[in-house]
Amino acid sequence: MRIRALPAAALACVFATTAMAQNALKIGVLLPMTGVFAPIGKEQLNGMQLAVDEASGAVAGRKIELVVEDSEAKPDVGLSKARKLILSDRVDAMAGIVSSAVALAVAPYTSSQKMPLVISNAGTNLLSGEKCDRYIFRAAYSSAQAGAPMGTWLAKQGVKNIFILASDFVTPHEFVAAFKDAYVKGGGTIAGEAYPPFNRTQDYGPYISQARAAKPGGVFAIFYGGEAVLFTKQYESFGIKQSVPLYTSMGLTPAMLHEAEGSAARDVVASVNYVPELDSPENKKFVAAYKAKFSGVPAEFAVMGYDSIRFIIEAVRARSGDTKDKEALVSALEKVSYTGPRGPMAVDPRNRGATQNIYIAKTVKAGNGIGYEVMETLPNIPDPVQGCNLK
Repeated sequence: MRIRALPAAALACVFATTAMAQNALKIGVLLPMTGVFAPIGKEQLNGMQLAVDEASGAVAGRKIELVVEDSEAKPDVGLSKARKLILSDRVDAMAGIVSSAVALAVAPYTSSQKMPLVISNAGTNLLSGEKCDRYIFRAAYSSAQAGAPMGTWLAKQGVKNIFILASDFVTPHEFVAAFKDAYVKGGGTIAGEAYPPFNRTQDYGPYISQARAAKPGGVFAIFYGGEAVLFTKQYESFGIKQSVPLYTSMGLTPAMLHEAEGSAARDVVASVNYVPELDSPENKKFVAAYKAKFSGVPAEFAVMGYDSIRFIIEAVRARSGDTKDKEALVSALEKVSYTGPRGPMAVDPRNRGATQNIYIAKTVKAGNGIGYEVMETLPNIPDPVQGCNLK
């Protein structure tokens, strides 16, 4: 059989396509796709896919491939999957991780393998504090970075007496510590504190009553997921929100909980790193793309997923596609800077945390549901350097 020769241009295209496929940029993604944190993991993956789409699926002539593994939000599983991604899948870089416990288990290993890891959610201060590492970046936030601005802002508003209610585990305690430090430095006083047992409390009534009895100027509350829904509904049912306003930071009233919380989410003021209502070309484009591909409105989890991949894409583009030299790739990651859906984004080379805007936002009635109203923008807030010795 005679095979007709392909035209030179077509032949070149075939070879280029084949080379591109063989030299794909493989990004290992470690997210909880099952279990209690699965909704966050799936939303983060949605955001990551939008970052790939925005780049038309390739960077510097390399097709982008997301290799996804389920961490199950378990440290041992996360570590096992990280080993697979690096040793078997031969990924060029890694992104993801929702749970701080998983991040603290995985980070020492990825660093030992000189594998750049861009964390998309885990917020423990340790990752940009005493456990910081040259190969570990964070596109999300730290507890201190998000919690402290609310303390400073409330003190400036003249709210001088706050009662604290928070779930009793590590992350809420980190938020509370940052909030208290900033709030007290600003002239505020703490009326009292209570920490309902994590994952065991169904009745927040006694704690809310304790707060009301202290006659504070407001309550600063940190709860997540199902606990956030239960707490906000019970706080509303006590009928004290108008006289004792509710303040928070990340997690109590995110967009993904608005439907479940309903009217209980209204009038809560939070310090957050993203709201879907941000009025910028970059955010409007992101929200439109998210709605078109996935339906619904993106929460902060989707945007942080997007930015974790965008960090890597920007660094690979700066390296003209070269990911073999990991030291050079890390140096390129340190220099990442762009304006995205959240606003201006940059990497602080002192601790590899993201410098970003923090927004003081109030949940308000929006049509038949709940939305955000931005009260103030706090620009270019760095992740505080807390015992990190990278520089």
